[in-house]
Amino acid sequence: MLGILAAACLAACAIGGQVRMGPVSKMLKPQPDLCGAAALIDVVGQPFTLLADHALAGPLRILWPGQEITDEVVPNRLNAEVTNDQLILRLSCG
Repeated sequence: MLGILAAACLAACAIGGQVRMGPVSKMLKPQPDLCGAAALIDVVGQPFTLLADHALAGPLRILWPGQEITDEVVPNRLNAEVTNDQLILRLSCG
């Protein structure tokens, strides 16, 4: 019974659209600045932990080098691409 329920849930998720995965550089398409990334330009090059000192418009997603992500877009989500040294490389919305 549990297997049937799990299969039904997976099928329902697939109806809404296909989930694709890929590298950050190919999956993040330019989005309008609904997350406030432009106002945070001063933290680029700084440790990503500095983002905790700012009120964000929505959720935060930290993206590490080599990490693969889905192409799901959350308009007010701030994406912080960071280096292995935990420094912010790029900020974008989506």
